[in-house]
Amino acid sequence: MTADKSAPPRKSMWGWGIAIVYGLFALGTLGVVAFTMTQKIELVSPDYYAKEVAYERQIERIRQADAIEQQVACELSRDGRIIEVRLPAAMSDARGTVTFYRPSSSAMDREVPLAPDASGVQRIPTDRLAAGFWRVRLLWKSQGREYYREFTLQLLRQEAK
Repeated sequence: MTADKSAPPRKSMWGWGIAIVYGLFALGTLGVVAFTMTQKIELVSPDYYAKEVAYERQIERIRQADAIEQQVACELSRDGRIIEVRLPAAMSDARGTVTFYRPSSSAMDREVPLAPDASGVQRIPTDRLAAGFWRVRLLWKSQGREYYREFTLQLLRQEAK
């Protein structure tokens, strides 16, 4: 066989291949950027910087709470319908807040005023809280001193009766 000398030389397709690969890379990058722009970004709290600056006061509140002889408690009842916050009876004058913080969604966070009875106990119903993991943050003031304690609770789905 003899080679046909009249056929034009075959052109290389490398240029087109590189252009297609580069174009696909650029489109993929734009797709990732567009996807990330539509995602909701939640900070732990909207004013996280101001809270970080004030954290030294928080450390002092924690030290004050650690120094209490009778420990503060936050427990879930057996049926899961009541959260019981117990302070020492001497702190029945305590006033502050009980914050229910949901790490997975800041929209679910709740705050309840802390107002224990004469024995230092406050009962909070769980009907307004969704099932799942919660951090319970107690911040209170009694006899001129501020205190802070944090607990974790796992609320299970309540069955309708």
